[in-house]
Amino acid sequence: MPDESPIPPSPRISRRRLLTGAAALGGATAASAALPLNLRKALAAPAPRSFSPKEIKHVVMVMQENRSFDHYFGTMPGVRGFADPRAIKLGTTKESVFYQPYSANPLGYLLPFHVDTLNTGAQAIPDTDHSWGTQHQAWDSGKMDQWLPAKGPWTMAYYERQDIPFHWALAEHFTIFDNYHCSILGPTTPNRMMWLTGSIDPNGQGGGPVLETVTSGAYNWPTYAEALTDAGVSWKWYNDAGSNLYMNTLPYFVNFQKADPGSVLYDSGVAKATTGQFEHDCLTGNLPTVTWLGAPETYWEHPSNTPALGAQWLSAKIDAIASNRELWESTVFILNYDENDGLFDHVVPPTPPAGTPDEFITLNSIYGTQGDGYPSGMGFRVPCIIVSPWTQGGFVCSDISDHTSVLQFLEVVTGVPCSQISDWRRQTASDLTGAFSGPGYNPALPDLPDTNGAVWLSDYTTTLPLPSIPTTNQTFPYQPRGHRPHTR
Repeated sequence: MPDESPIPPSPRISRRRLLTGAAALGGATAASAALPLNLRKALAAPAPRSFSPKEIKHVVMVMQENRSFDHYFGTMPGVRGFADPRAIKLGTTKESVFYQPYSANPLGYLLPFHVDTLNTGAQAIPDTDHSWGTQHQAWDSGKMDQWLPAKGPWTMAYYERQDIPFHWALAEHFTIFDNYHCSILGPTTPNRMMWLTGSIDPNGQGGGPVLETVTSGAYNWPTYAEALTDAGVSWKWYNDAGSNLYMNTLPYFVNFQKADPGSVLYDSGVAKATTGQFEHDCLTGNLPTVTWLGAPETYWEHPSNTPALGAQWLSAKIDAIASNRELWESTVFILNYDENDGLFDHVVPPTPPAGTPDEFITLNSIYGTQGDGYPSGMGFRVPCIIVSPWTQGGFVCSDISDHTSVLQFLEVVTGVPCSQISDWRRQTASDLTGAFSGPGYNPALPDLPDTNGAVWLSDYTTTLPLPSIPTTNQTFPYQPRGHRPHTR
């Protein structure tokens, strides 16, 4: 129960907290995000009020790297995880989808297995293949039976609460989606293109289609940042000086390459931000309406980078927003992941009927024959959590969603349309507003776990051997029963 004893009036901006905490992130160091007691009290809740998009003044978006929903949250009570009664059965073996065929195992299958980050090097599990070809192979036209041949045994690894406590705390205090999919059955760049533009140019009219990860390009279809610019809506991609080339794909577009310093496209989408600029803009109330954040590579959570470092970076950014009470009370923070790496998820992704416009790509010369071509997506489920005063309470939203849902949400908030989202995506994917249909508004930020200890522990445990792949000692993963209220 929170301490409700009287306190003196607190300033709306906790400058000391910010300067000694979130803004201290730089190089290999990052600040703790455990909010101090005086800030939590300063954010005492007024009378609840219902959600209205007009109250949102800022949307901050972070897309981390390469984790599946089951991998992070399959054991979380109340979500669609390992105890899913709707899990499909495999046509080849008639077993549950969790019993993935594996010829190298004496039992002939491999179940999802927990990787213990406290006693092994499992914070730094190996990267698994997540290219266009192997993502479609694992999906196998919806049969979902080729994960091991496509990805290898590490695909079945998963974490529990004690392994990623900060991620779980965000999910337990705010609203998590358990039916949010990456947009493309493919790797990083195509999914980030969908997040930023609504398209991978499937018909090849603007330099695409983009199907694999690239670090440059000369693409020329419209981006959503350009639409915001034309509408006079402020935006910025905070290109942290340490950010890697994969995070922001806007510089891959011709219009951004031609932009001069001093222009909106260059200053907001190309120029590198100084470390701490985001925190400073939060402190001074200069955050734009739409913000994209990219983590430096150390903190991006891409295997074999650790979730502990990702949590430390995320906590610092959320703390920066919360340090300015007025900003916190008008901001929505959306955390998602570009794709699942090669990590297993059991839910069959929605895919369109053959021939659906703007959703199929014919690549027979590269990947072999598959009827009318390959569907671009949706891809497998990835984590998505919305942190805001309107999404507190530990809710789950099960609306079908993908990266274009974030753009549709921005349309609701800004009134600026995205021209590149296909009709099928608009009919299938939500606009995320279902996450805001909880009981009310509460601007008090919960007491979240400190992240420094987890990083210090991972510095040691990642020097330990990786866990062994199970053989005949397999047990079905346990997802405790528990109620988690749905937003609708």
